[in-house]
Amino acid sequence: MKNFLALAAIVPAALAQTPYGCYTEVPARALTGSSLVNYTSMTIPDCETYCTGLSFSIWGLEYSGECYCGNALAQGSFPAFSTDCTMPCAGDPTTTCGGPNRLSLFGTSEEPPTVTPYPHPEVTTMQYEGCWTEVSGVRALSGASAFSASVMTVDGCGSYCLNSGFTWFGLEYSAECYCGNELDGNSTAAVETECNMACTGDLNILCGGSDRLSVYQWV
Repeated sequence: MKNFLALAAIVPAALAQTPYGCYTEVPARALTGSSLVNYTSMTIPDCETYCTGLSFSIWGLEYSGECYCGNALAQGSFPAFSTDCTMPCAGDPTTTCGGPNRLSLFGTSEEPPTVTPYPHPEVTTMQYEGCWTEVSGVRALSGASAFSASVMTVDGCGSYCLNSGFTWFGLEYSAECYCGNELDGNSTAAVETECNMACTGDLNILCGGSDRLSVYQWV
C-alpha cells in the first residue's frame, strides 16, 4: 500500500477538459484573453495547461498550432460543422486542432459557452420556399456559405445562416449551404423534382440539386 500511495502521488491529475466542438472564428478573435503559437509541437493539453494556468476557462485551437484563451466568446462565434475542424494538432496528429478560421473549442464547464449571434430579426420557424435555380456566375444567396461532405443537414444550414445574421438559406449539391437576406433577382422557381439530391448528413431530406437550391426562410 505504501508503494501504491507513493506512485499515485507523482502521477499528475487528469486535465478536466470538456470538448464543445468546432466553432467559427470571427474577423476579430473569438477568444481574446491570451494566445500561444507553436506550429511544431502544439497539443490540446498544452493549450489547456497554458490557458487554465492564466485562469481562463475556455480555450480553442486553430490551424494545427495556434492556441487562444478567454472566458467568453466574442459576438459572432458559434458552432460550425464538425467537418470544418479537420487539421491535426502539430504535436499530436491523432487529435484535431481546428481548421482555417475554425476553433476546436474546450472549457472547464460541462455547459458550452453562451453564443451571441450576429443581429437578425426575431424568428422561430424555418419555412420551405421551394426549389430555385442557381445562375452561372451569380449566387442566388450571396451571404455566408459553408460546405460539409458528410454532415450537412437542413437544420445545420439553417442554424449556421441564422447565427451569421441571415434569414434566408439554401442547400445545393447535397453538401453546400448558402445564406442571404433575399434571393438574387436572376434566380427563378424551378420544378421541385430538380432538387433531388439527399443531404450528406440526412439521406431522408433533400438538399438541392445540380445548380438548384432547396430554399428556406426563417420566419
